[in-house]
Amino acid sequence: MGRARAQAQIPIFPLAEVVHFPRTDLRLHIFEPRYRQLVRDLLAREEGARWIGMVLLKPGGREDEDGRPEIFDAGTAGRLIAVDFLPDGRSNIVLRGGFRFEVERELDTRPYRQAIVRPLEELEVAERDPDLAALRRDLLELTASVAREMGERFPLDEQAVAELPGVELEELVNRLAAELDLPPRRKLQLLVESLPERAANLLGILRARRRVLDLLRPFRHLAGENDSN
Repeated sequence: MGRARAQAQIPIFPLAEVVHFPRTDLRLHIFEPRYRQLVRDLLAREEGARWIGMVLLKPGGREDEDGRPEIFDAGTAGRLIAVDFLPDGRSNIVLRGGFRFEVERELDTRPYRQAIVRPLEELEVAERDPDLAALRRDLLELTASVAREMGERFPLDEQAVAELPGVELEELVNRLAAELDLPPRRKLQLLVESLPERAANLLGILRARRRVLDLLRPFRHLAGENDSN
């Protein structure tokens, strides 16, 4: 059985570089007047209804027939869980990723964009399945290995890496997908995949980075010599 939701109308927040994933936290700085209004509108709702749909802008500055910047159809609805208002009216907010969706159609709304979205069904996975258990083990081992070698250059800090063994597979996979330094379009591809596909592709990405690090290891001392000159 999967986890299905009915269609919903939610405000959407298009950005050029951000792809949000379920079960991850996204921190945003709100400064535009329309999004300040959005935050105020959401705070007037019950906590369980404070959704924002994060979507990715298409590159090139293309516009749709209504003159709005074009967006990709897939996104993640995040629930507003924290707001820190600043003295000048700006704010810092935190969204907790809830569910993936496809945009069915946009509505003619102002001042911020809204859309009817169709939540994507999430297939239940049995984490004790041998294949998934092996994926989880390999992801944890490779993440720890690459993080040790890259040090501060790795996108997740030491504490975040240490927390990964204690989370469920979906959260593990989505944290990695959200934090790894990948192009936004690649992250969007990961978002629309099923959880097993997303896990397998992330494993491939980490293995590729492991191979690069192994190839570069014999030459690493040269960088130290250059720094000392």
